Amino acid sequence: MDKILVTFFVLSLEEEFDIFLPINVKLSDALTTVQQSIKEMTEGNYEIIENPFLYNDLDGKLINLNNIVKFSGLKNGSRVMLK
Repeated sequence: MDKILVTFFVLSLEEEFDIFLPINVKLSDALTTVQQSIKEMTEGNYEIIENPFLYNDLDGKLINLNNIVKFSGLKNGSRVMLK
């Protein structure tokens, strides 16, 4: 499998978005694409954050954006909070 499905809760919008992430890219690069997708899905209501934070929804721990997606601890069905 080349992608995983992750649910992003966007704190500023108080909305959730299900987005597929490629597993062989750096999480920070994937997050750039995720933010652009969210902006498009909300018809411009989401403002892209230059240095976003990503938290695990289960325990609230900060996720290291320097990791490759497959080594970030995220898996299919993960829920995260984008701040």
